[in-house]
Amino acid sequence: MIRKILFATDLGAFTPHALVHVESLASQYDAKVSLVHVVPPISEFTSAIVKSYCSEAVKHELLESRNIKGLLESVRDEVFDLIASNSLIEDNLLTRLQDIVIVPGKPANVILFEAERLNADLIVIGNHGPEAIDGKILGSVASKVLQLAKVPVYMVPMMEAIAVRLPLNKFM
Repeated sequence: MIRKILFATDLGAFTPHALVHVESLASQYDAKVSLVHVVPPISEFTSAIVKSYCSEAVKHELLESRNIKGLLESVRDEVFDLIASNSLIEDNLLTRLQDIVIVPGKPANVILFEAERLNADLIVIGNHGPEAIDGKILGSVASKVLQLAKVPVYMVPMMEAIAVRLPLNKFM
């Protein structure tokens, strides 16, 4: 039985297309939805540049975890507003949306961790991001999630979004 769906998204151009699938599944199974977006951590190179060239105030602002948490909460609020205002999505999804998780880390690892933490019964993910349209059928994150997930994975083919020419609004 599917009661909890984890929707893993890069918040890219194909997100509205994938959300249509999430909404359909959630309605069909009367399931709750948790949206998970993973923000890549600041790289060692970026951190070194900040430490070398920025003032103490900027270092504190960019590298303090409290400020990053505030930034992630701001992104979370913006994602909710974008979903609410998207013309492809019905209000039904908003009532099923249990939480929006925005966290730093390596995408596949975080998705798998959050699926277990949230007790997800199903993971919904796109087969690749928009930058991978160069002939790749399966992106690295989707591939790793498919191989290591402990629950079923519903993969949304992103080429379908291009084929049917859905209006794709960039989320971020």
